[in-house]
Amino acid sequence: MQAWLVAGAWLLAVLFALVVFGFAGYELAWKSRRLAADKAKLDAVAAELGTLSAQLQAAADRASRLSVPGRDGSER
Repeated sequence: MQAWLVAGAWLLAVLFALVVFGFAGYELAWKSRRLAADKAKLDAVAAELGTLSAQLQAAADRASRLSVPGRDGSER
């Protein structure tokens, strides 16, 4: 009878380990997919930010070429 008890305990431990590792694998896969999707969104935002930065720099360059009376001290 004691052998059945030991075998049952081992069987229970193995089943518990399979459940825990299965759940951990599922969680890792799910989080990996979610992080990949988040990274794709962040990459898109970074690309948009680069475009906006270039547009802002172009606007600043155009603004610096404008002639504003009184800016250089010639007209007061």
